[in-house]
Amino acid sequence: MKWIKDKMIVWQLERAIKSKKKAEVQFPTNPRRVGILASSKEEFIETKEVLRKIWGFHIRIIGGYFSEEDSDVEAISPVHFSNWGLPTDYFNEFLEEKLDFILVPTLHLSPYLRYLLLANNSKFKMGFYSKENSPLLDFMIKTEGENLKPNLDKLMAYFKKIKEKC
Repeated sequence: MKWIKDKMIVWQLERAIKSKKKAEVQFPTNPRRVGILASSKEEFIETKEVLRKIWGFHIRIIGGYFSEEDSDVEAISPVHFSNWGLPTDYFNEFLEEKLDFILVPTLHLSPYLRYLLLANNSKFKMGFYSKENSPLLDFMIKTEGENLKPNLDKLMAYFKKIKEKC
């Protein structure tokens, strides 16, 4: 049954990309609600720590990471999607909350996470440059090396510089 979901989510994703309209990008000047979509638990936790180091508990962080099993409250798995490849009510909070920005700390998102990224109506999405991410993100930098933390620090430093100029 999972292979049907996998095929349907890819089909839904392709449909969403084709029907995606140009939206106005709004740079968040005073972020209070942030979304994170990561490909692993480690990436999610490390990204959350970086954001907490910058803003402390003054921001609300929601989102999750992809996992084949539904093992954690922050795990996003195929179980949370219908057989038609559409997100279930499990994602109401993520899809309906007006997020200031979404941070994608990975170069390769699963089709499930890419669909959620497209379905969210956040006005600003940022992360690291890859051919796969470029049509989905508004602000990207190229990664240097394999270590996530220095790359996240660099991304957030650029974000702060731009925020100061706005």
